Amino acid sequence: QVAGRASAHSEVRPWGEGEAWLGAMAAETKGVAPLLRLGVCVPSAYDGDNFFAKILDKREPAFKVYESKTAIAILDAFPMAEGHTVVIFKRKGSTDFLSMPPAAAAELMSEVHKVARAVKAAFNADAINIWQNNGTPADQAVHHPRFHIVPRKEGDGLFKYPPSAKEIISAEVAKAMQGKIAEALNPRKPLRKARFGKISSIHPDSTGMNFNLKVLDEAKAVEAPFGTFYEVLCGDPTGSVVVSLRDTQQAVATKDSVIILRNASAKMVDGHIRLAVDKWGKVEKSDEPMEGEVETSASKNISATEFELVASK
Repeated sequence: QVAGRASAHSEVRPWGEGEAWLGAMAAETKGVAPLLRLGVCVPSAYDGDNFFAKILDKREPAFKVYESKTAIAILDAFPMAEGHTVVIFKRKGSTDFLSMPPAAAAELMSEVHKVARAVKAAFNADAINIWQNNGTPADQAVHHPRFHIVPRKEGDGLFKYPPSAKEIISAEVAKAMQGKIAEALNPRKPLRKARFGKISSIHPDSTGMNFNLKVLDEAKAVEAPFGTFYEVLCGDPTGSVVVSLRDTQQAVATKDSVIILRNASAKMVDGHIRLAVDKWGKVEKSDEPMEGEVETSASKNISATEFELVASK
């Protein structure tokens, strides 16, 4: 391997990131940081010609110290401390660590752990900083995932984090933050848009269907051994069908209203089809008018057709 070379070209700058808080890098970043603040060098997608991609392609030189199928580790060309090492993700396409697929990110972290332990032992360091930037506001200059491993010595004065807040976080503020993070970790799955069927597609063993139907008559009570239920003729542009409703469902099925049946099934009553919605479904009033003219002819009333049960041979 040959030594990393310095030049005025901004692509060489990524060996060390950030300018204000990386004292040892201040001179090297002086010309690049203002451009970053102005929005220059901010890619909208992965740049296959970025500096670290060139290293992976051996188009730029580097002092390699480790390589695996997942990562390559090189010495930083402008080290903040003796042994400053950069662990670079070998696959192209991700602009930063957060954009990596979770499985690949886990593989990379395993390599960072291995290299960090080796660097600490090799340079007899008292401690190690592992620095990683995601996005231009976080001082990421070249958009390719990598980690900086910097050996630290007691009293080296290299870098200290800003002081913590003087007052402990309140329960109210913490609760709000907990809620935001919990929601981000467990996002609500978007509801799948319901697919609505047509009356003409109903057959005796239809299940799990959704319908937009216009109520054509007043619901009529029907006495049965298990109690009272209601029947009402409903229709859509393809035909009509009798809908069976429980007492808790019939209130929304007023004449000329449009109702939505979710998870409806065909039920056979004396050889005739009825539509019913059990406890796993829902009957509700629609806020939208029926699209198209409702087919009300007797020939299109599928509940008027008698089906014969035929035994299979």
